Amino acid sequence: MMNDQMMEEYIQDSLSLVDEAIDRLSSEECSPKCVNAIFRCLHTIKGASGFVGLETMSHFLHQFEGYLKPWQENNRGLNKEESQCIIEGLQLTQEALAQSRDTSLPESSKFVDFLNKIKEIANKYDTLTFSDLESILNKVKESFQTEYDDIYQKEIVNIGNQMERLLDDIHSAKKFDQLPVSHQQIEWVKIDETDITPLVRNTIEALEKVLIQGKYAFSYLNIDQLGADLNELALLLNKPGFLLSWDIIHDLCDISPEIIEEAFRRLWDECLLPVANIQLTEISTPDTTDLSRKPDETKAKQSPQKEKVETKKKEEYLRISATALQEITNNTGNLVADRNALENLIQEMGTQISARYRRYLHDNYSNLDKHVNALERQLNHLSNRQLNDVFHRLDPMVRSLSETLGKKVNLSISGGEIEIHRELIRSLNDPLVHIVRNSLDHGIESPEDRKKAGKPDTGNLTIRAERHEDHLNIRIEDDGKGLDPSIIRKKAEHKGLIKKEDHLSESDIIHLIFAPGFSTKNQVSDVSGRGVGMDVVRTAIESNGGQVHLESELGRGTVLEISLPLTEGYRTQDILLVKAGDQTYGIEYQCLKEILDSEKIDIHAYRKKSFFEYRSDLLPYVNLEDLFLDARSVPDATIDYAKGRIIVLEDEQNNMMACRVDRVYHKVKMVVVPFVHEFLKDNSLLRGTAVLGTGEPYLILDFRNVRQILNEMIEN
Repeated sequence: MMNDQMMEEYIQDSLSLVDEAIDRLSSEECSPKCVNAIFRCLHTIKGASGFVGLETMSHFLHQFEGYLKPWQENNRGLNKEESQCIIEGLQLTQEALAQSRDTSLPESSKFVDFLNKIKEIANKYDTLTFSDLESILNKVKESFQTEYDDIYQKEIVNIGNQMERLLDDIHSAKKFDQLPVSHQQIEWVKIDETDITPLVRNTIEALEKVLIQGKYAFSYLNIDQLGADLNELALLLNKPGFLLSWDIIHDLCDISPEIIEEAFRRLWDECLLPVANIQLTEISTPDTTDLSRKPDETKAKQSPQKEKVETKKKEEYLRISATALQEITNNTGNLVADRNALENLIQEMGTQISARYRRYLHDNYSNLDKHVNALERQLNHLSNRQLNDVFHRLDPMVRSLSETLGKKVNLSISGGEIEIHRELIRSLNDPLVHIVRNSLDHGIESPEDRKKAGKPDTGNLTIRAERHEDHLNIRIEDDGKGLDPSIIRKKAEHKGLIKKEDHLSESDIIHLIFAPGFSTKNQVSDVSGRGVGMDVVRTAIESNGGQVHLESELGRGTVLEISLPLTEGYRTQDILLVKAGDQTYGIEYQCLKEILDSEKIDIHAYRKKSFFEYRSDLLPYVNLEDLFLDARSVPDATIDYAKGRIIVLEDEQNNMMACRVDRVYHKVKMVVVPFVHEFLKDNSLLRGTAVLGTGEPYLILDFRNVRQILNEMIEN
């Protein structure tokens, strides 16, 4: 039975393929190579659709690729009309994939209309392709009438009849097949020092002739010699019985033409590519525009352009489930934890072992550390996807929405090559779609309004992604009309989100758009106005430990910044161990600003809150032990606050606070395992757990959002 995770993987992988196909059609010349790529895209998604049980989707894609076959099989590119039609079909495929759980969707009228449209264009292409041949045939027939008694008339009429039969054959088959590699391309093929070029070249040439002419080709091919060549190849390649015999090819070539492709695949892909050294020559398509040129001149002209390319061994790919990859990740996490435990154990043992064994231990640990780090990097690479998987979907969406809204928008995207975890990629899809839709609908003005405001009629929407160590920052900026705080405040008061007497800064007011159900639109449209967009954005980002910040200037535009931690799953981190009361805790080393002696600090109390003067600022101060006990309104007489250490902590937004601890230990490397239980995973102070080499578990504290921690302390 298909689970939600497999369905989601199917949707995301298929959307990525369609995005890439649309991008190629939009940015490249529509060459035969591009057509082949689109055909493979449709074929792959069709197969996957059948696998996940979306039969209607599979049927739609089967018809789509069927109408695309004339271009693919005849090695022909697309003109502008054909290209636009294919893009329309790919966008419909995107729409169907986005709602793929509704399997009846591809049966709606617009899908049927598209199939009729591409069918008409395909038939038009067929007519154009063979119209010249029909014209020639008619002229030949008209040239020889019965009143002329010419000795060659009968023979020429027979030739005309043969041409007519050939035309019928072309109309029924509509293709001239070819193998991936022609015998004319083969420069040489060697196994070690043995040259097998003649054997391979003769075999592939014979396969090409059978592919085009069918069983008729055997009337002039030397089957005995071809069979001897094939047997010799099988012995040299150590593949007896693996290559298809010429007897089998002879019997099945007319019944199942695919037998030729299978024979080639076994010889070339399975036998030659893995073991042989192969050199091919790229052959260009003959120039048919100047038929008067002599063969020698044509050969002389083409010979300097001949380029030799070295064939690389074919790279194989395996498809594994996300569950299997996660299990490998978990096991690697355990291995990393053991590596870190061994390092901590070596540090604790210190001078207790002799210098000789200590050096031996360090050398072996260094090798282990190198290999584990390589494994961890490779696994991260396998688990990661590029941001382009999300960004590529935005360009066609912006074009479509711009036409719908009657606006001109220039979209600029950078940072798409950044790789992050595939789960984080999926969680970014909906927020970015909502942000872009809101920017086009609410932010960027119509060309007329922009001209009145003294702006170019084309608006600019910029999306820039940057990676800073363990964080991903995405900045979405437009040069539209910006947010009007007065309108937002009136809407918020009307909805009861705030009161008239509440004093809010301009920044606090514009952040009210993230409230559930909030919208400044008076009417609901197909684009926005339902009040679900920005709430979805904040919820999705914060559920992944991220933050959203919004800035806007009326008449100038809006900037929205997303900050996401890239610390999902098992991950080695530098942790500072500290003791508070009877417990030892871990604090992320990157949050550490400074460590001070308690004796040199003056604590000030104000309204049951504590502060201390740090340089020129007053920092909120708390005893770390109190965070896990009942808050004290007065200092505990049993605690000597003059002793211990003060840790100054700073989060990613440069907010600072201070914690008192009894003791500061050393920095260690640990694998932090995030909490998954509902009771603990939403706790703003707890990051997860980690285990040292001695087997002791520790709570890891999270100070990446100081403001949130302080607000919760005030509320509690």
